Amino acid sequence: MRYVRIYSEDSGDSVFEDVDAAMSERHIVDGVPPLLVSEPLPVSALIFVEQRPGDPDWESHVAPRRQWVMALRGRVAITVSTGERREFGPGELILLEDTEGEGHVSTPLSEDFAFAMIPVPS
Repeated sequence: MRYVRIYSEDSGDSVFEDVDAAMSERHIVDGVPPLLVSEPLPVSALIFVEQRPGDPDWESHVAPRRQWVMALRGRVAITVSTGERREFGPGELILLEDTEGEGHVSTPLSEDFAFAMIPVPS
């Protein structure tokens, strides 16, 4: 299972990192064949967020806290401070850890952009 991590380097630049979660085969429940499963990842909440049509463009910002973000509807482009840009759509998962430094710019590419914020406990 792959996800994208955005974090701040020592220089303060935000950068992307592709991460492959370690998976192992496990029995989950009778009636379901063994599945490939990662280790549990701690989270503290689930927050649904929608971009309102016609809202202004987003400015450069850091993550408000260490959190997972999963696109639910629409598409978004994220540009990190090094200039690299990637696009994300429904089901794609991002771990945001750039809580200080230069930050990133999120640019909704559709008026129906919605996502889930899933904070990681500190």
